[in-house]
Amino acid sequence: MYVCICNSIKDRDVRNSVAEGAQKVSHVFKKQGCKPECARCVNCIRDIIQEETAPEKFLIAAE
Repeated sequence: MYVCICNSIKDRDVRNSVAEGAQKVSHVFKKQGCKPECARCVNCIRDIIQEETAPEKFLIAAE
């Protein structure tokens, strides 16, 4: 799914950038070789970064 129409950045591009060390929205744009245009995508990119960097949730086994 496209998250940044202006720069044709897809969610998988954001996930790959995070896997390569991007920790901020600006890092994602730098890794993609572009700059934000209208900035409508910033919140979505930020959400993906949080998803990818969040510690795994513990699973609780039912007894």
